[in-house]
Amino acid sequence: MTVSFRIFIAITAALSILSFPSQSFAATQLEEIIVTAQKRAESLQDVPISMTAISGDKIQQASMQTLEDLGAYVPNLDITENAVNSIISMRGIGVGSNQSFEQSVGVYVDGIHYGKSRHVRSGLFDLAQVEVLRGPQGILFGKNTLAGAINVTSASAVVGDKMSGRLSASSESNDGKIFEGVINMPITDALAVRLAIRERSDDGYMVNGYAASGTPSMPSTDEQIWRISAAWEPTESTKIKFKHGESDFVRRGSTAALNRFQPEANIAASNGLMYAVMGIMFPSYGASVVAGGNSHTDGYRDSISLGGLALAQSLGSDLSRIMEKPEGTDTQTDGTSLNIEVQLDNGYTLSSVTGVSGYEYEDGIDADFLPVRFIGRSDISEYDQTSQEIRLTSPSDGSFSWVTGAYWQEQTQEIDRTVVVDGTLGNPGLMAAIAGCSSFLNLPRASVGPAFCINGATSFDQSGRVSNWKQDTDAWAVFFQGTYEISDTLSLTAGLRYTEEDKKAHAEASLVQDTTGLATPNPNPYNAAINAISFGVWAHDFDEDRSTDQLMPAVNLQWEMSDTSLFYVSYSEGFKSGGFNSVDDQNPVIAADGAVLRTTPAAGFEYDDETAESIEIGGKHTLMDGAMTINWAVFSSEYIDQQVSTFVGLGFVVANAATSDIQGVEVEMQWQATESLRLGANLAVLDAEYGEFDSAGCTAAQDSALIGLGTLTSASPVTLAMGCQAKFNGAGTKAGQSQDLSGSDFGAGYSGALSADYMRPLSAGVIMFAAADYNFTDEYKMTGDHDPIDIQNGFGKLNVRVGVRAESWEFMIYGKNITDKLTASGAFDIPLASGSHGRYRSAPKVWGGRFTYRF
Repeated sequence: MTVSFRIFIAITAALSILSFPSQSFAATQLEEIIVTAQKRAESLQDVPISMTAISGDKIQQASMQTLEDLGAYVPNLDITENAVNSIISMRGIGVGSNQSFEQSVGVYVDGIHYGKSRHVRSGLFDLAQVEVLRGPQGILFGKNTLAGAINVTSASAVVGDKMSGRLSASSESNDGKIFEGVINMPITDALAVRLAIRERSDDGYMVNGYAASGTPSMPSTDEQIWRISAAWEPTESTKIKFKHGESDFVRRGSTAALNRFQPEANIAASNGLMYAVMGIMFPSYGASVVAGGNSHTDGYRDSISLGGLALAQSLGSDLSRIMEKPEGTDTQTDGTSLNIEVQLDNGYTLSSVTGVSGYEYEDGIDADFLPVRFIGRSDISEYDQTSQEIRLTSPSDGSFSWVTGAYWQEQTQEIDRTVVVDGTLGNPGLMAAIAGCSSFLNLPRASVGPAFCINGATSFDQSGRVSNWKQDTDAWAVFFQGTYEISDTLSLTAGLRYTEEDKKAHAEASLVQDTTGLATPNPNPYNAAINAISFGVWAHDFDEDRSTDQLMPAVNLQWEMSDTSLFYVSYSEGFKSGGFNSVDDQNPVIAADGAVLRTTPAAGFEYDDETAESIEIGGKHTLMDGAMTINWAVFSSEYIDQQVSTFVGLGFVVANAATSDIQGVEVEMQWQATESLRLGANLAVLDAEYGEFDSAGCTAAQDSALIGLGTLTSASPVTLAMGCQAKFNGAGTKAGQSQDLSGSDFGAGYSGALSADYMRPLSAGVIMFAAADYNFTDEYKMTGDHDPIDIQNGFGKLNVRVGVRAESWEFMIYGKNITDKLTASGAFDIPLASGSHGRYRSAPKVWGGRFTYRF
């Protein structure tokens, strides 16, 4: 039993002793939770789906700032963020670090599907409710929900209410500041407007020991969000809701830090050179990584990165500003929704949901993760989508009820990227002393003779590539779901959804060099040879398209054993559409004669649809005269052609695993133990493994073993080492490697949360409240190659809050992760430093206080 778990038990016991004398069980009931998971307003206890609903009040009280915070409170939901993507996983299934991926867990905000996870980096605020639906939700929510869906409903303007609102200010550790303001204004008896604004900032929780100037803290955050909504009810049968929101999320620095700096036994020459330079320039670096492995410091990190250089070059910035550009991100999002609901005379409901949304971001990434001036990357991306859904819903009081509709969506996603490699490693003199040339980006003396190390000809101080990737998507669908009441206690629900989708992609990459400008393509054959030999990168120009269509069924049999207990069994299917790899180092085909077929992509550019089949048995029970609910589900799912990505070289590559088999159990309990005390618990147990997956990336140790075999060709007698199989291009030369992870498990074996909420009246209308949450998880693998170095051990985190409130004000003190568990949300290999590893560090303990005034 961990220390934080013992603390949680102690707090819960103390709250129980305080509150049990006040009321008997029979006098308390849980408040009914209304959800819209089936496009109708229903009680959570009547919906035959494994799901969790979290109120906006709970999100505010627990100081959940992002979707990542929300994931800790929902069984089998995990939300993380890395340098290039936000990753939402449910029941072990999610997306990898490739920006072209569609979602495995669909995110819907006010009825609008957010097609890319980067769209949800903005914070959580002024929400009515968040519903998390587990398992395929293909009928009513559509494509890209094969693992589940997150249905977010923001607070709406209230018609007929008087003017009201709230102001709140919070102060947190790391100089964190949060300000929020909300106002609801009636315009007429039928029209109201709501405005919500939030600003958040902090200095970061990690120490950068190599900060060249300013504060060593990182990553700093500066976020502004605003949303305006209007509700208009022109008649008793018509309701119209309009919402528009925008956000700007700026982060400087990174949560990435090395946890291992040590070469493998056999490494490529470029990797050996990196370790040699680091050993001379930073002889104590390895020791600092070991010393900082259990703290939030990354020893020495180059905060003024080549990512900033690459970004400045791409934007055409003045060269004098380049070295002042720190790494970080600036993400701007916007979203508009229009929901119209008309009650027809015959009891039917006609609904229209229109959405326009998008984002833009600029990223500067220190892609070598080391203090040397080595690899920088910038992404400048834009995404836009428009969608329309029409639904017709029947009355629900007959023996047969149904909902049917049509959906259309259009997306455009574009990424402009620059990658720069500095062959001098920021110290040309040292490089000349070690390698005989001021830059390691050179052709060997044996091949060029007297022309060796001529900058701009056979040697380059800086080399790289500029690329453009664009994908256009058009999709439409029709759906129907009906429920037939076989008897008073037995009902059957079945549905179908048919979807068609077309995608077109353009991917172009050109090589660049410093002598002619890092944003200007240059076909210099010597530079091309260096990039091919050192990085396995070639210029290319692809234009591809794909079409897919899917028919997804679902069926659910529900038995109401009593007014307070139901059981269900369901079968459902889902799919996530395929697409085209957005990495800029996707290679063209190399012919048998060594010719580069610039316009023909090699394997890995296009990836297929991922599909799922799931069987679920569950129950929902209300006990103790409404004081307790227990909901449970047992599920078995098969995912076919699962899309996975693995870090290789300087980016992530994509493959379709043949199958994944997942089984598990989910249990949730809420108990209003007394009038003052409410207890909650949820637990998820997961058994997930790859059924067949023979194209996974190799670990650094496996690569080392393969290098130990010497120079390999397709004719070599041995091309396999430690389970790592060499791959070859059309010319018979080595062009990568892979391992077989069939039968390997993934995902956390268990996860869950315990909660206790207590409140008691004091005097003069003042109420004291206190709460504790304990969130825990089993160990999990953080990389696609399943390297044992990149495993996060199991842990638990304890959050507490205590305060007082009256009718118009509230003051609260809160702590998150108060036992200071230092954990990671993701991991990665260090480019061109085989054997070294890094992690994305999660936040340590945070203490804060908040004052809220309501009017």
